[in-house]
Amino acid sequence: MSKRGPLSKIEKFYIENNLDKDLGELSLELDRAKSVVKAYSDKCEPKVQKNKTHLSEQIHSYKGSTVMTENASMIADDLRSNFHKKDRTRPNCVTEIRN
Repeated sequence: MSKRGPLSKIEKFYIENNLDKDLGELSLELDRAKSVVKAYSDKCEPKVQKNKTHLSEQIHSYKGSTVMTENASMIADDLRSNFHKKDRTRPNCVTEIRN
């Protein structure tokens, strides 16, 4: 017979770190119903990839000076080129005055 009641913090942590396992395995290891494990695993967001670099992580401030790494400069250039390619007009934001 499986456990009843809400999941403990330890069980939640275990589910979050073992999302790649089968629901059947997780439910057996935790001695919980599959429906409870599935419901919590559906709520869990997939972990953010650590390889993805954000521009804000590449810019460092030290006592009034700001240093941009080469990688940050390349990311900024890519963002700038994409910004200029887009059409800047916003037809859905323009309203004509009635006559």
